[in-house]
Amino acid sequence: MHVLKICVFPVLLLFVRGHLLATESTASPDSLTVMHIAQEEGLSQLGALAMDFDRNGYLWVGTENGLNRFNGYQMQVYKVNDKPGGLPDDHIRSMYYANDTLWLATNTHSVVAYLMAQDRFIDFREQMDTDQHSFVKFSSVLYPAPGNLLIAGTIGNCLIIDRNTLKIAVLPIPGAANNEVISMIDFDDGQYLVGTNAGGVYQLDIRHRSIQLLPALTSLKNTLVNAFFKLAPDRILIGADDGLYEYNPRKGHYRKIDDKGVKSLNRWDDHTLIVGGFNETHFVRNGNEWQKVDFFDDDGGELQATIVNIKRDPLGGMWLGTAGRGVFYYHPHQRKFVPSRITVANSPKKDFISIFHFLRDGNDLWMATDIGFVRHDLEKGDYKLYRTDLLEYALAKDANQTIWAGGFGQGLLKYNRKEDRFDTIPLPFADKDIIQLTPVSPDTIWVHTWSSGIYALNVHDYGITPRDIHGQQLVRSRTSFIDSSGAVWIGSDEGLYRIRGNQSDYYDSLSNERVFAITEDPAHNIWVGTAKGLNCIDTQTGHITAYTQQAGLPNDFIYSVASDRRGNIWVSTNFGIAVLDHAHRTFKNYTEDDGLQNNEFNGKAGYADSLGYFYFGGMNGFNIFHPDSVYVNQQVGKTLIEDVQLFGMSLQKNIPYTDTLVFSYNENVITFDFASLNYLWAKKNRYQFMLKGFDKTWRPITQNRSTTYTNLDPGTYTFTVMGSNNELIWGDTDTITIIIQSPWYASTGFRLAASALLALAITGTFVYKNYQQKKINFRLSTMVSERTEELRQTNSALNASLETTQQQKENIGFLMQELNHRVKNNLQLITSLIDIQSFEIEDADIQDKLRILQSRVFTVSKIHDILNQKDAGNNIRTDRFICDLAKDLVVFSGLSIGLEVDVEPIYFPVNKLTHLGLILNELVTNSIKHAFEGHQGTKRIQISLQEESDCLKFIYRDNGKGFNITDLNPGTKKGVNLIKNLARELKGTIELRNQSGAVFICHLPKTNVV
Repeated sequence: MHVLKICVFPVLLLFVRGHLLATESTASPDSLTVMHIAQEEGLSQLGALAMDFDRNGYLWVGTENGLNRFNGYQMQVYKVNDKPGGLPDDHIRSMYYANDTLWLATNTHSVVAYLMAQDRFIDFREQMDTDQHSFVKFSSVLYPAPGNLLIAGTIGNCLIIDRNTLKIAVLPIPGAANNEVISMIDFDDGQYLVGTNAGGVYQLDIRHRSIQLLPALTSLKNTLVNAFFKLAPDRILIGADDGLYEYNPRKGHYRKIDDKGVKSLNRWDDHTLIVGGFNETHFVRNGNEWQKVDFFDDDGGELQATIVNIKRDPLGGMWLGTAGRGVFYYHPHQRKFVPSRITVANSPKKDFISIFHFLRDGNDLWMATDIGFVRHDLEKGDYKLYRTDLLEYALAKDANQTIWAGGFGQGLLKYNRKEDRFDTIPLPFADKDIIQLTPVSPDTIWVHTWSSGIYALNVHDYGITPRDIHGQQLVRSRTSFIDSSGAVWIGSDEGLYRIRGNQSDYYDSLSNERVFAITEDPAHNIWVGTAKGLNCIDTQTGHITAYTQQAGLPNDFIYSVASDRRGNIWVSTNFGIAVLDHAHRTFKNYTEDDGLQNNEFNGKAGYADSLGYFYFGGMNGFNIFHPDSVYVNQQVGKTLIEDVQLFGMSLQKNIPYTDTLVFSYNENVITFDFASLNYLWAKKNRYQFMLKGFDKTWRPITQNRSTTYTNLDPGTYTFTVMGSNNELIWGDTDTITIIIQSPWYASTGFRLAASALLALAITGTFVYKNYQQKKINFRLSTMVSERTEELRQTNSALNASLETTQQQKENIGFLMQELNHRVKNNLQLITSLIDIQSFEIEDADIQDKLRILQSRVFTVSKIHDILNQKDAGNNIRTDRFICDLAKDLVVFSGLSIGLEVDVEPIYFPVNKLTHLGLILNELVTNSIKHAFEGHQGTKRIQISLQEESDCLKFIYRDNGKGFNITDLNPGTKKGVNLIKNLARELKGTIELRNQSGAVFICHLPKTNVV
């Protein structure tokens, strides 16, 4: 579908009730940019001879090669079909819709009716005497009449069709047996004018079933009478091939108004008539002025066409059928914005003049562009370029109404109002790139440079003082804003700052530190546009809320931000303009299709003046609008489920008229197609749906018009869909019930029968088993008596054996307890002996080695204690073990070391626990011995053990001085070698890094340790 820009001048044409004069004055043409619907949308043929809307809102288009139903996206085409109920003739010349029936005038099969609820076509050839009236099969016009009557025009005849009884009366046209009826209109009670292709104009009296030639219009006998239009009961316009006529049926007078050939006459609005001529179209203005209408597509190409019929849809759009260019669609609000382009004679380029900053000065709009400064007179509409051939970037007006400017490569400029020129202000620094100007007082303006920081300029003597921001020289501070409290906000590539007097605050929690725009809403929240998202700062709490593309923005790069009086936030991006609805916190997005200058906007090119008008500039001009005047489409088309597919194949059913579908158990891959019949930017319609019985909530909003559910279990489901218009205003829902039957073996009847048979079988089996059991019981009773005595004797022997076993168990338990006690004492004894030995040895290296040995013995002792706890099983929880062991090792060291442990509660096999404990011991001991300097203030150790998909990831880090790379070489450090050997025993891999201290990473395969 070619979606075409609307750049139309307001059509305020008054079709006055005075006489139309024969004189003509031609004015400049109106330009209507329309949406062009043709083969790309599936239109079967470009001659759109007839159109109408049904009660659902579908547009029906009759062509010379098919009947088309349009949903705003694609045509569904009905072609000739010889099957019962098929379309007998697809050359459609006229149509009329009423009571869910579409009546068609066809080229060779006379009148055909399409019964929508039954999805079938019927014709009426059997009700007509084609032998006597052979030309009734060539029909061309349909016109409704009171009493549920329908008048059809054919070659040489008029048909009166009773739509209730389907009876047809054939009225031959006297003297016009071979002339074709091509137009019709009612002009009095029961009286109709009938226009033919060569026989002139006739009067049809429907009450008396009579037709006669109008003598007053005999001069039209040899011309095509294409159209009628009733201005009043005594004023009927007649459009013919040789011109436009006016006829007074009460007086029998007529006169020629214009020599232009007329193919169609239609009302455009309450005061405007649109006249379709041969490849030209006109509005009529002021009774005697014909206004030519030119149609253009999205690329600016002219669409020359002959308009043959017009229909207005319920949403206010106008549909124009043409004789060879398809269908044009026009809506007065199809474009929300009007782009403006800078046009000046001395410009080095004619289009794509980029705009970077705005400033309104009275009725003048100043713009900083990539070729210089431009002044635009908002009243006269003209432009003046102050050409520099440099990229100008900043404009500001101080309290003295002086305009200051700057850009890249030129330094600071001051506008000389008297001489109408920009004067260069000499500054004592080399940086000539001025990217922002902030008037902070009547005497001072801050000059922001690209790379030299910010300077305070005295506007009287041009004295310069460097202005530090937050204790530093701030570069690339391209935007600033003074809020209602007087605080100055500055945005730069290094973040956002707020300056209040001598106090400055830095905001480090924005979605991105590159700041391009700042504004304030009526609630005094500060809004900040960054290179990645929009941020809202609550100045009372300091809380920051970020909005990104995921939240609904069209693009994350925010160039400019503006707040309207309702608190809605408007932003320009790299893909159009978006507005954040204050009440609902939802975004509405606009693009070039809505009339924007381009989808890409520029940095700083956003501005709100004191009257509330917004200015957004970009790569190819700018847009000016007031947010209160942006049209909001409140109309929502009907949403319909159009088709249901099974395994990707359409069911070929009349789905819009179907409530329930039934499938077998193996027919469980179902696709639903749907559409919202909102034609104003249909591609912006959105949808939500759910399959009740499968989905628990509504699916996310989507622009897709189809969804598929697979492997549905037997049961009853209800598919519900609702659609929105282009403004995200939601309409009513449409539903269809889906029943998937259970297989025969899962049906209720089968289950009842199977249950009954099973119960009978169980009962029979129980009776038989009971009989057999009685026989067995008798034999067993005898055997029990015999065995009882034997069991008594055996029981006595077992009791004696049990006493002996219990005594042995108690002895073994005592021995194990004594063994564990002695092992623990021996470990403690070893630790004490090492401690005593270390006091007697003065060699520091040997003392270190003894301490390492002592910590290893301590670790083994700790593991021994854990393994001998009463509740210890085959696996031990690592979080408790690692936390306790690490704390004990730190306490054992006697140093003040912060410990952070983040270990998941993973169960570790006891036979591998010693390896893990010794690894941890070596790491902690190494940190205590080598990592921390004596003067280091904060000492910290971090330990984590996390479970990943196929392994356990053990990470140990300290914030010490790190290690030398030679420590990783084999044989250089015994502690490192021990760690590697222990990890190898666990089938793990290790990795050592220097990263603000030492980092140890060990990956342990789950299959080996879990």
